[in-house]
Amino acid sequence: MVKFHSLKIKLILPILFILIIIFFASSYIIINREYNAARTSLINNAESYASLSAESLVNNYVIYYDSGFYNYIQIVDNLMNLNKDVKTIQLADVNGKILFDSIEIEEGKYGGFFEKDRWFDNESIDRAGSSTASTIIYEDKKLIDIVQPYIEETGRHDYSVRYFVSLSSLDDMTNEMIFTISILSVIFIVVSFLLIFILFNWFITKPVGELIKGVRSMSKGEMGQKVNINSNDELGELSVAFNNMSIALKESQDQLKNYSENLEKKVAKRTKELDEKNKYLKKINKDLNITRNNLNKLNKTLEKRVKDRTMEVDMLLKQKDEFINQLGHDLKTPLMPLSTLIPLLMQKEKDATKREWLEVLNRNVDYMKGIVIKTLDLARLNSPKTKFSIEDINLKNEIIRTIENKITLFENKNIKINNNITDDYFVKADKLRLEELLTNILENSIKYNRNSGEITINAEKEKNFVKISIKDTGIGMTNGQIRHMFDEFYKADQSRHDFDSSGLGMTISKRIVERHNGKIWAESSGIGKGTTVYFTLPLASKKK
Repeated sequence: MVKFHSLKIKLILPILFILIIIFFASSYIIINREYNAARTSLINNAESYASLSAESLVNNYVIYYDSGFYNYIQIVDNLMNLNKDVKTIQLADVNGKILFDSIEIEEGKYGGFFEKDRWFDNESIDRAGSSTASTIIYEDKKLIDIVQPYIEETGRHDYSVRYFVSLSSLDDMTNEMIFTISILSVIFIVVSFLLIFILFNWFITKPVGELIKGVRSMSKGEMGQKVNINSNDELGELSVAFNNMSIALKESQDQLKNYSENLEKKVAKRTKELDEKNKYLKKINKDLNITRNNLNKLNKTLEKRVKDRTMEVDMLLKQKDEFINQLGHDLKTPLMPLSTLIPLLMQKEKDATKREWLEVLNRNVDYMKGIVIKTLDLARLNSPKTKFSIEDINLKNEIIRTIENKITLFENKNIKINNNITDDYFVKADKLRLEELLTNILENSIKYNRNSGEITINAEKEKNFVKISIKDTGIGMTNGQIRHMFDEFYKADQSRHDFDSSGLGMTISKRIVERHNGKIWAESSGIGKGTTVYFTLPLASKKK
């Protein structure tokens, strides 16, 4: 049974979740784009249909309506069959009086409903008298209302034709696309999960298992064990370091064993020599009375030799102890991270300390992923193939929306935001990139601001550009820090182990501004006096 606290699942699920979000977001964009394209096509077709059919409707009305009503309605019915979205056709004079309504095809020309004169509504009467075609779209009714005037070759304008075209076919198309994408979503999710599961099992789980086996062998005293991981990534580097350490430990173990054996041999040799000396003393002890003086001298010499030999043995033993202690200390230092982290990984959830290690690992993985994403993002911005979707954007509204998206960050530090930008500032920019630019700068202003600080946003026009400034009351910067502020992977406070910062945010911001033909720079009065970031964007015409 798969345990959801395993490392494999914790890595697979976020990636799968991100892929699903990207898939559905792309699907939504595609559906919306296709819907708009179909809607535009439907409107264009309806207008083309109206302009092409108006002449036939008017001419045949003049010919057949009074003398051959049923021939006329047959012509109208045939025209309506050419475009199934056309629901109603009305023919009226320039005063707005309805002369023919396609409802007559079903109701009959002489029905009681048509005994009275029928007229367009007041707004449509003006449209009937106009010499140009007009189109009105009723989104709530899903209808297109087209009034097409008929101008004779002589310039005479007596009739106008009104068409009611349904938009309901767009809903059918959208529902069909949603159904198709739903089926594809299920297939995408299943295939993605299986593929990611297999890749993680091959590239991560299997190599980690090899390392665990190697560590277990080492814990049993089997030094010199090697793990075979054919990879050029971090796990491959870890396996190489593990193999090198294992070989070094084996060599140290063999050296220690040889040293101990040699030391024992030396001690045994010295002991044998002492025994021989003692035997010699016993032999000459018989002549003690005769050569007492010589014997006393010999005894003093012998005592000194014994003392020297004893000191020599003690020194050798001390050297042995010092060597063992030093070797143990030297081995303990490189073994500490492996003997702490890798067994914890092996024991998984059974050890509380392992969960803390896994949290450290997760934060580092997230940090590395952020750097990849930011680096890819930076690479895309540097690529000339990347196209921006430039549109006219209300600067104030965009800043308000970005602030609302980050409101939790402002509230966590109790930061007051002063947005002094008015409604009449419009810029030409890519909406998504503008949001990313504002987010990067505001997050920096929040991160390096003091609690209960302030952030002030202003804008002013400079020729064909808008200069925006975002000022905070934070830690401030030196001139040297400002010069490197937009460098890749630069962090103003190098002492902070900040896993939320990749050091690429301001670099990306600079690329975004430059891709909009603008400039970005920062100013600060010094440490503790806050920082102001300025950037310019092309000015757009004010929308009405």
